Amino acid sequence: MMLETRDLKKYYPITGGVFKKQTGQVKAVDGVSLKIEKGECLGLVGESGCGKTTFGKTLLRLFEPTSGHIYFDARDEPKARTAKGQTTSSPVPKESGRDFRRCDLGTLKGARLKSMRKMMQIVFQDPSSSLNPRMLIKDTVGEPLKVHGLARGLELRERVLNLLYRVGLTSDHLFRYPHEFSGGQRQRIAIARALATDPEFIVLDEPTSALDVSVQAQILNLLQDLQEEFGLTYLFITHHLLVVEYISHRIAVMYLGRIVEIARTKELFENPLHPYTRALLSAIPIPDPEVRKERTILKGDVPSPIDPPSGCVFHTRCPLASKECEEIVPDLVSVGRGHYVACCQIE
Repeated sequence: MMLETRDLKKYYPITGGVFKKQTGQVKAVDGVSLKIEKGECLGLVGESGCGKTTFGKTLLRLFEPTSGHIYFDARDEPKARTAKGQTTSSPVPKESGRDFRRCDLGTLKGARLKSMRKMMQIVFQDPSSSLNPRMLIKDTVGEPLKVHGLARGLELRERVLNLLYRVGLTSDHLFRYPHEFSGGQRQRIAIARALATDPEFIVLDEPTSALDVSVQAQILNLLQDLQEEFGLTYLFITHHLLVVEYISHRIAVMYLGRIVEIARTKELFENPLHPYTRALLSAIPIPDPEVRKERTILKGDVPSPIDPPSGCVFHTRCPLASKECEEIVPDLVSVGRGHYVACCQIE
């Protein structure tokens, strides 16, 4: 096990009036419990505004959780992570047989939290906004190494060069600024920066959505190669179902801050059980104008996370909804073969 959340919640307060008193809460993440296995890529899908990005950033403590637990299995000796006979100038495949210790990220502060950040990184959606336009690429990629005291001087330059080579760039790119690169190259730089501290776990927040289709394929292949080579664990956040089908081992479907279905990728696409998952999959276009596909059109709009529906949050749009759905909050229950679903209408 690499990471586990238990009843994780992230609420944003709503204030108003002269004295700025709290009048409500935006329930962005509302009690998410899931597990991410070591070495896997877990895809997280759902409509825009369902809480995917908030969940990913809360995992890394970029956002403070309101309540719940974030358990992370960390190496006892995070610095001793170089294969025998190799230097630390570039990321190397992880060795097996290390001892792990479990810690609750939600309780860490100060130096302990900073130490854990070396093992967890994020690649943001838009590389144009995630890279400092006033920093040279050598400084952008080398910044995590400086912050954590992992390298300096000539060693720092060598490690930055190796990182750039690994993501398909060269030494010619060291003294350039982000605006001098294409979108795909900027995302490669962001990936190199994420690899700088030799992390265990990376959150990929829609890393290909701002790129052309051909460039998307290159970045996805690069991410897969890096995962296999360095034993990385991914949380891949996206709304593009064909992309998540290509790269993910398992998929979690999120709706209004809650997980409604989890299954292995092949199982989810062949046998979706939750009505929301079926609606999402039915929206995937087929590249053949002569093939007609039956669409599942959901009624109404996504409810506001400020005042979510009682009971099952999906019942206001669900074609299977009954009176029972308005009162009972369904739990994720196993339906076999690692398939879990939260719907009281499914036996």
